[in-house]
Amino acid sequence: MTEKLVPAGREIWLDGLRGTAALIVAFFHLTTGSLAMPYRSFWDSPASENRHLIQIAPLRVVIAGQAMVDIFFVVSGYSISTGLIKLRNEGTMSDFYRKLTSSVVRRIFRLSFPVAVMMLISHVLFYSGAYNLEFGEGQGCPEAKPWGSPIPHIQCLIRSFISIINLQSGQELTLNNHFWTIPVEIRGSMKVYLALLGLSTVGEQARFLVLGILAIRFGWNGNPEFLAFFAGLLYAELDGRRKHRDLQLTPTLSGWNEKKYTTPKVTKSQLATVLRYLTFALGFYLICLPVPVWHEGDTTPTFSPDWVFLKVIRPLPWWDWEIKMRTWHTIGAIMVVGCMRHLRPLRAPFEWRTAQFLGHISFSLYLCHQTVYRILLNRLLNWTSLAFSGINYWEAKWQGRDGLVFLTWTLTTVMIGTVSMLGSRYLANSVDQKSVSIGFRVEKHLIRMQ
Repeated sequence: MTEKLVPAGREIWLDGLRGTAALIVAFFHLTTGSLAMPYRSFWDSPASENRHLIQIAPLRVVIAGQAMVDIFFVVSGYSISTGLIKLRNEGTMSDFYRKLTSSVVRRIFRLSFPVAVMMLISHVLFYSGAYNLEFGEGQGCPEAKPWGSPIPHIQCLIRSFISIINLQSGQELTLNNHFWTIPVEIRGSMKVYLALLGLSTVGEQARFLVLGILAIRFGWNGNPEFLAFFAGLLYAELDGRRKHRDLQLTPTLSGWNEKKYTTPKVTKSQLATVLRYLTFALGFYLICLPVPVWHEGDTTPTFSPDWVFLKVIRPLPWWDWEIKMRTWHTIGAIMVVGCMRHLRPLRAPFEWRTAQFLGHISFSLYLCHQTVYRILLNRLLNWTSLAFSGINYWEAKWQGRDGLVFLTWTLTTVMIGTVSMLGSRYLANSVDQKSVSIGFRVEKHLIRMQ
């Protein structure tokens, strides 16, 4: 068992969960479109090409990259709220308002500064001809060419950054299309901060009612990402209320309650634990659901038999296929995170040193992994195949040499994973951490401006 980094006195498991989710997203982007079998359903035809264990939960979680993004959003909604709620419940309102305004300013710089640096690095590498992976139709910078005029590259970079800080419309993210989550993180954070501000003096029951209505409304409208944020906020409110009441409970009263209600409480607690494990299992199943498959001639993709519950629980008419998929992935993420808050055995692995390291580099890993792939993936696949067989990877794949293809992918994954980890660690220490201090400096500068 891996040694823990720090004693469990705070919610450090959230860092480990976020880091593990980032690793799964990186593996998903590495293999999707290249390895077909893991991304098909266990029940797909023909049976001879499916029926593999990795195609069903729980093993399927290692390729559940789409649902891991929803984990990010739930964790973000929780983590940005919990400190503010604690201050509101236990401190003064003036301290709460001061902390809230500070969080708004720092959050934007915390997210945008590392993104801007990574965008600049990506465009420099693209201009220098380092990219070796082609972009799909409508992606990348079509007018920008390696070693060509720098003007289209600069224009593309500016458009990308404006898309990141645009809090209202869609994105045109060019070289880093996976950065679509950053504007969502900014908008979701601002919605959470506004809700905390607007409901700061509202009674507890009314606050829970309003937040619940807002969360349901986001899901109803087909905005599962904001449903995830407000679910995280609701979890933070619930935990904040519980901790606040525990502090207010006197030792005498606590001891009297324990003596008087020992047996019923144990029975109720055991039942609640069983229900939480069952809910966690259901949520885990939902985040492992495969992506619908497009068949030739179809106008919408086909949901595999894993989604059989859609025949009973009908999606809302205005949801398209993507909203259906993302909403149920989000519901699964909400159930998983919510249950883990109460189940210590499920949280423990995310407090180990390895998970905490992944948590430390999680944001940087998410930012840089696609650039690493575009530079190294095809080259490493080809070089590794040539080294072992004398033929290139594409010829080996066309010839159906599955053993060689598997060996090539295994070694390439190890090498490209090592580069991604080292690069992420460097970015986390030199850029990601610096964004925190920059946010504080900007905040102080804004305070001085009268």
